[in-house]
Amino acid sequence: MALRSLIPILVAAAGLGLFACAGSGYFKHGVFYGKEAAYKLTPLDERGWQRIGISDNDLAWEGKGGELIAVNATCSGHGDPSLQVLTNHLLIGFEDRVVRQRETLEIAGRAALRTQVEASIDGVGRELELLVLKRDGCVYDMSYVAPPSSFQASLPVFRSLVESFEAMGRGR
Repeated sequence: MALRSLIPILVAAAGLGLFACAGSGYFKHGVFYGKEAAYKLTPLDERGWQRIGISDNDLAWEGKGGELIAVNATCSGHGDPSLQVLTNHLLIGFEDRVVRQRETLEIAGRAALRTQVEASIDGVGRELELLVLKRDGCVYDMSYVAPPSSFQASLPVFRSLVESFEAMGRGR
């Protein structure tokens, strides 16, 4: 499946301070232009988050408390799995998973699945909120990963980013 499971990589990269080059496109004036898809969202830079580049990742930001937010689009090679299967794919690499909340909502005119999970990676506890939606043949995933101590404080930032999301069609 082409959908990337990057959350463990994000957590590990942030923990080690290793950041690769920017992802698979460019981000200008709140619009990401990628090979597979273009989408609009509110940049987090003005909210004190630092944009980081991690290989094979469309967009990612790091908060001051070690929180990470990532947004990705995959428009080919993913088949037609359910939103729950796509969400579970994002959790590959995490251990001791406990789903705290799961709900269906509407984002960008489509059904989306929001899931909150407590898990660990390499013995380090993390809390996550994941959002997955399908639109126009693409799968969009938005991920928020944080230490338990800062999860609730930065959750509104992630949710406002999700609310600002607008799919703009296939990429360049």
